[in-house]
Amino acid sequence: MLVRDVAEALSAQFLGDGSFPIERIVHPGAADKPSDLAIAMTSEAFSALATSKAQAAVISAQAPPPRDSLKAIIIATNERAALATLTAMFDAGPARLPGIHATAIVSADAEIGEGVSIGPFTVVGPRCRIGAGTVILPNVTIGADVSIGARGLIYAGVRIGDRVSIGDRVIVHFNAAIGSDGFSFLPVTPPIAGAAVHANPIRVHSLGNVVIGNDVEIGAGTTIARATLQTTRIGNGTKIDNLVQIAHNVTIGEGCLICGMVGISGSTEIGDRVLLAGGVGIADHIKIGSDAIVAAGSGVGTNVAAGSKVSGYPAVPHERSMDQMLFLQRHKRISQQLGSLKSRIETMEQSIPQQNQRGKE
Repeated sequence: MLVRDVAEALSAQFLGDGSFPIERIVHPGAADKPSDLAIAMTSEAFSALATSKAQAAVISAQAPPPRDSLKAIIIATNERAALATLTAMFDAGPARLPGIHATAIVSADAEIGEGVSIGPFTVVGPRCRIGAGTVILPNVTIGADVSIGARGLIYAGVRIGDRVSIGDRVIVHFNAAIGSDGFSFLPVTPPIAGAAVHANPIRVHSLGNVVIGNDVEIGAGTTIARATLQTTRIGNGTKIDNLVQIAHNVTIGEGCLICGMVGISGSTEIGDRVLLAGGVGIADHIKIGSDAIVAAGSGVGTNVAAGSKVSGYPAVPHERSMDQMLFLQRHKRISQQLGSLKSRIETMEQSIPQQNQRGKE
């Protein structure tokens, strides 16, 4: 690839030799050969460019002119968008072999699309359908009646249960589990006269499925439970971080961002373009409207209106949460002032009888 090709992909201006060859993109400090393209769009990375071995660089439009020894410079006007494009251009994906590995077990009635790669020790169950160009890495387990769309990527150790439907271009990272039974039990209750008593919680079986839309990404160690009778659903384009728990009967809309360590309880409904920051916990049967934002560490126990921002534990409108936090920060000073005022009042009250007595004398 040439500098001019990279600049064209970024819709960016370049200075210098457009025919200079590029093999990979790196941080300026990691460049070790002339064909490395240094990504210097932050102040820290730009400073490292001064001693870098790179001969070509991508810099921010706000940066000052770099050293004269560079053979080519690409000037990016939108740094984050440029980084997304660049990383996509130079990402070759994980190593994989073409075709179906000899140690893989693929059911005879499974439908395998053109160009599918299935790695060692992977199991593909009965009546599955795998779309063209999908890559399934080693040690993946896929149950019966599973549908996976085209050009997907399933990393090692993923477990996909029966009846799961996955759309096109979906990425599922290491050791995620999709289609496990929901955590649904009839709890043990105190004995009531005339009522049947059971010693242990009674399972409510999960007979439904999971449906995942197109262009979804599911992080490592994330778990998505199948519905009791209907469907646990993840909308198109939603991105889910590592170690997220999505319970049975949950519906998540399109274009959502769900950060690490989020827990979503059963039968919750989440709209489109919702942002759940890290460590958010959501109670069951909650509705979160489209374009809502839930701040990190919040505990959501009531419905959240569309377009609103909530934070805190329990989660309340963000402005109110900030007021509560500021009040707590002022609480010690207010308590001290009240204590001082109380002492002064007590002193005054004690002095009144003495003054009255002196008045009588």
